[in-house]
Amino acid sequence: MKMVVRTPMVLDRSHSSLGSGAPWRRGRARRGLAALALALSSIVAGSVALGPGSPAQAACSFSTTLRAGARSEAVRCLQVTLTGRGFAPGPADGWFGGMTRDAVIAYQRTNGLFVDGVVGPRTAGSLGIWGTSTSAPTPPPPVTPPPAPAPTPTGCTIAVSVQLGARGDAARCAQSALARAGASPGPIDGYFGAMSRAAAIAFQRSRGLYADGVVGRQTATALGIWGSTTSGSGSGTPSANCTPPSSVPSSARQVVVVTASGTSADVDLLVRSGDTWTCARVDMRGRVGRNGIRSLAARRAGDGTTPAGVFALGSMTAPDGQTFQFFGNGANPGVPGAWRQVRSGDCWDVTPGVATYNTLVNRTSANCTGDNEYLPDYQNAYSAAALIGANMGPDRSGDQPGEPPLAGAIFLHRHSYDATGSSRPTAGCVSLTSADLSAVLRTLVPGEAWFVIR
Repeated sequence: MKMVVRTPMVLDRSHSSLGSGAPWRRGRARRGLAALALALSSIVAGSVALGPGSPAQAACSFSTTLRAGARSEAVRCLQVTLTGRGFAPGPADGWFGGMTRDAVIAYQRTNGLFVDGVVGPRTAGSLGIWGTSTSAPTPPPPVTPPPAPAPTPTGCTIAVSVQLGARGDAARCAQSALARAGASPGPIDGYFGAMSRAAAIAFQRSRGLYADGVVGRQTATALGIWGSTTSGSGSGTPSANCTPPSSVPSSARQVVVVTASGTSADVDLLVRSGDTWTCARVDMRGRVGRNGIRSLAARRAGDGTTPAGVFALGSMTAPDGQTFQFFGNGANPGVPGAWRQVRSGDCWDVTPGVATYNTLVNRTSANCTGDNEYLPDYQNAYSAAALIGANMGPDRSGDQPGEPPLAGAIFLHRHSYDATGSSRPTAGCVSLTSADLSAVLRTLVPGEAWFVIR
C-alpha cells in the first residue's frame, strides 16, 4: 500500500513580507506547519538520501531577503557560500555590491531559479543558508594553484575586457587562451560563465596579477591575446594599433580609452594628426568604480559602477552662467577649453527625480548633502577634472520622476589614496595620477575629445 502525503504549495516570498492577520492565527498556522514538517521528517528519515544537488549543512544562515546595496553579516554569509560554490562574489566584506549581484545572477541562472539578483527564501534555500542565524563563517584561506605553463598563441586576439556573463568571439578567445595556459574554463562555447571566471582567477593568481576573474588588458597580455595598443609608455608613436574603436565619431581628434579590469584600468590617450592616429600616452594606471563598469543603460546612480560606452567631453552651464568643460580646486593645468575654478556654493546635484539631477547648482554645504557632491570638499581628488559626457544635457535620464537615474557626476579626476598610499577605486568616475591627469587634460579639446570606457 502506497502512502500519499500531500503538502501545501510553498511560494517564494523573496520580495514581500508576511500577510496581515491575527497573531493567534499566524501562530496556530506556524505550529501546524511545524507539526507537519516533523511528521514528514519521521516518514522519510533513513529512507530518502539527499540528491546530488541538495545543499550541504551550511556554517551560517539568515532569514532576511538580501539585495544590492545591503550591508550585513548575512551578506558576508552569502558571499562566503557563493565563493564555496564557485560563484565568486568578490571579497567577503558584507557589502552586496555589483560583483555579488552578478554572482547571485549566475548562480540563479545555473540552478534554474528566477533570475533577479535578489536572495530570498528560494535562492538562499537552494544555497542551504536560509534559516535564523546571521553568523558568518571565516572565509577559507585562498588555495594557491600550481604555476600555469606559459600560454601558447591561440590565433585570436581581443581588444575588450571579458568578464562574467560575456558572450561572443572575445569570450571564446579568452576561454581558449585560458585552456591553453592550463586553466579549466569549461566548454569553449563563447559564454564566459562561472567556470571561465574561476579559471581566470586561477591563472591570475599563478601570475601574481590582480585576481578578479576579468580578462582585461593585463591578463590578456599575459595570455598572449591582447591586441589593441602597443605596450610600454611610448609617446607620440604612430601605430595601426593606436586607432580608436570604430564606434568613435569621425570628428574625434583625441580619444581617452579606458580598459577596465575590475576596479583598475589601463588608460590610453590617442591623438589624431591629419589622417594618422598616434599613441600620445599609453598604459596609464587608472581606477574606476568600486563595483567595476556597467553599460550606461544598465547603470543606476549610486551603484558604485563607472558607465561603459562612448562619451564626448562634457559641457555644463553653472547657475552664474559660465559654461565649462573642466573644473578644479587647484590651479588650471593649461586646459584648451573653459575652466571653472571651484567656488563656495558649487554643488553637483545627483538626487534622482528632480529637474536639477546631474547638474551644477548653487547651495550651501549644509544643503548639499546625501549623495550630492559639494565640490569644495574634494580638494585633492577634484584638484583638476574633466567632465565625461555620460547622461548629460537636456535629454538626460533621471531628472524626472520615474526615470532611471543612469549616471550623475561622472568625471575624469585625480586618484584618491588610502593610508598606505595605494590608489582607491572611485564611486563611479575614472581617476589617474596627478601627472597623467594633467597631461591628458592639456590635450582634450571641446568638440574633438571623446572617452571610450570598456
